[in-house]
Amino acid sequence: MTALIFHSNPWLLPLLMLFVLALAIELPYRFAGRVARFAMTHSDAFNVVQAGLLTLSSFVLGLSFAQASSRFDVRRDLVVKEANAIGTTWLRADQLGPVRGLQFRKVLTSYTAMRLAAYQRPGNAQSIQAAQRATDDEQAELWKTASSALYAQPKIGLSLLVQALNDTIDVSAEQLQALTVHVPTEIVVLTLILVTLGALSLGLRFAMDKVRPTGLSAVYVVASVVVISMMIDYDRPQSGFIKVDLTPLTMQLQSMQRSENATPQAGRVAPEPSPGRNS
Repeated sequence: MTALIFHSNPWLLPLLMLFVLALAIELPYRFAGRVARFAMTHSDAFNVVQAGLLTLSSFVLGLSFAQASSRFDVRRDLVVKEANAIGTTWLRADQLGPVRGLQFRKVLTSYTAMRLAAYQRPGNAQSIQAAQRATDDEQAELWKTASSALYAQPKIGLSLLVQALNDTIDVSAEQLQALTVHVPTEIVVLTLILVTLGALSLGLRFAMDKVRPTGLSAVYVVASVVVISMMIDYDRPQSGFIKVDLTPLTMQLQSMQRSENATPQAGRVAPEPSPGRNS
């Protein structure tokens, strides 16, 4: 079920929900005559149950949407945080000297390109973890260079470099967590069940009143599908319609590459600072 909700084609679940909810309204209207007659004799109780069901489904949907939106904001903030951490590490690589600093920056540029590629991969756990493993060697090489330099020559500047590199490595672990953890599947399934039960109660109400307001039914179905789809799409990292803006990390990588390509006569140019919070 998790694969269907978070890792399938982003059009599949909305289309499936459209079909199920439309069917949930139509079937009681067509075939629930006996149930409708029973509900008419207990109309007050039915009204209470229907109101409670629709309220509960709205409440659970609101909670799920807020949770998914919060996770999206965390992933967006982590992109900015990682770009800033990499930029700081790049600038502090001057403490290694011209030769080791140049090699360190080449590895850091390669690492940044791999991190950007990791964000752009489909948002399933296997591909993200594979991308994370691919960056482990670069992290190990960067750490070995910085820590050995600090051990050989304990200076404040090198200590700050190690600290910045540590922040860069830490934020990659935070991002891995943010990319692989979703709103619990059970909560999404509960939301879908409650919305479907709400559609069934509407179909039963239409059967009781012997009316068929197609327009109102369509509004309920489409609105429910749009809200649920947006909630799920918020929690599909880089594989749905709503994607985290990678501009801060992209600009940081481009700045580093321009610096590497600068001519020796012009001197090595420090990369431009990465943008602040990107909304």
